[in-house]
This record gives sequence, structure tokens and C-alpha cells, in this order.
Amino acid sequence: MNTSIINRFTLAATVAALLLTATGCEDMPPDSYIPQYVLEGYMLVDKPMAGIRLTRSQSVTDTFKFENGAVPNADVKIIAGGTFYQLQYRSNNRSGEYFYPDSTVTVQPNTTYKIEVRTADGATLTAQTTTPARIAWVNAPKPVLQYPVDTLNLPSPDSLKLRWTAAPGVIEYLISVRCDDTLGYGNYLEPSTSERNRRIERSFEEQVPLYNDVSRWGFIPATEVSTVWTAFKWFGRNTVTVYATDYAMSAWFKLTHFGANPAFDPLYSNVTGGLGVFASASVIEAQSFVLKNQQ
Repeated sequence: MNTSIINRFTLAATVAALLLTATGCEDMPPDSYIPQYVLEGYMLVDKPMAGIRLTRSQSVTDTFKFENGAVPNADVKIIAGGTFYQLQYRSNNRSGEYFYPDSTVTVQPNTTYKIEVRTADGATLTAQTTTPARIAWVNAPKPVLQYPVDTLNLPSPDSLKLRWTAAPGVIEYLISVRCDDTLGYGNYLEPSTSERNRRIERSFEEQVPLYNDVSRWGFIPATEVSTVWTAFKWFGRNTVTVYATDYAMSAWFKLTHFGANPAFDPLYSNVTGGLGVFASASVIEAQSFVLKNQQ
């Protein structure tokens, strides 16, 4: 056999053996992921200080467990003027929620609130928000609404106007319509019955994002809006809520609640030392019972 052929064969076998050895002894790649703290909190005027959530991001190489993200041992304070409010961790929850235990203390309008978070491993997160002025209903939703039999041929006076007072500096308002009870219907009637609630079915909505969410959200660049029947997802008892938001809440909400694939963008974070949002809003709400469109 030709010597050059033997040498090439020997070289090839040696390389193959080295490759097999390297493959067999290869270590798992190191996980270089560095978790980040995420703060999310909203100061709602005339509501208690609650729902302040502190979590830690998790690596995609780990099995995701919601409770693994909660951070229960941080020092969390809210500061307004010279007053410090020490928040407590809400036990037996998986969401990382902190709250102020005295629920008689409520968020005030036109007030700057700062938050300071210090974690057990030495991280510090800070943020601040200035609450908008109070808003109030001028024309509140009607207590009972009759859903039309045919929404494509509505009579001209069918439109119902909702109006509220303006909050200085607020250029758009977040409005939500939430079904309070997807099961019960007849128990809210007089006299009560055992009739069950049902969804308002529309063929064009079956494939839309958040189809199963019981709420519908939207932004209104004014202080009035007509009642739109497509805002209701369910018959029965619904709550209509209007939020006069600061810029941070408006931007964050659009980022995380709209579109087919909501995604986080650090540019919208107003938290120093971490990610997330600390924002505020004034809130009004009213309940309406939507009667079914049956003859």
C-alpha cells in the first residue's frame, strides 16, 4: 500500500479519535444568566397602598415557577413629603406583593410618592411618581343596560354618553369594562332566578389576543365617550372604570397589554437600579348590569 495513503489514513483516524474524545468529555455550557429585580406598583388615588410587587427574573434554562420569582425579604418604603410608610410582605402569596398594613391611609392626589427598595443581597431600587388630580363622573354608566337585539341596526338615539371631569396634565384616559361574574346572571335580577350568565359571542373576536380575558381595555383622548356595545364581553354585571394615568402608567400599559405579543422594553422602565414601573392614576368606577338580547 502506498505510504502517503497510509499516512493520510493514520492522520484521519487520529483526528477522529480526538473528536470523539472531546465530544465524550465535553462539559455542559455554563449558565451566565444574571437575574434582575423587577418592581411594579401603582399608586391609585383614594385607594390603600397595596399591590406593590417585587420579583426577580428567571433564566430560560430553568424550569419556570411563578413563586421562584417572588422576593419576600426586601425592605420596601414609600415616602411622601417627610412621611415614611414601611410596607410589609403579604404572606401566603406567590406574586411578591408588598402593602401598607393600615388600609385607612390612602393615596392622595397631586402628591409625589417615592419608593425605596433594598434587597437582602444589597441591591437598591428607587422610583417616583406624582399622582394626578381626582376625577369624577359627570354622566356615569346607567345601572341597567338593555343589549340590543340587532347591533347592526341601532336606532339613532341608542348611543349613551359617558362623561367625567378632566385631570390637569392628563392627555388620555385608560378605560376598562370588566365582567364581575361570568357565571351568575339570574341572582342579580328581581326576583332572582337560577339563570346562568353567558358570553356575548362575536365571530370576528374568536381569534383575537386576550379572548379569554374578562376585561376590555382602551385609551380615550377625551373626557367623554359613547357606550360601545362591543366593549362588553359578557352579559350580567360589569364594572366600568376610568383611569386618569400619569405618563409612566400609560406607556407601560400600552407596552404590556396591547398587541398580539406584548413585550418588555427597558426604555419604558422608570425604575433606577432595576426594571419595571412605579406609576399612578386617579380612578372612578361604576357598575352596569347588561340584560341579554333576548325578546
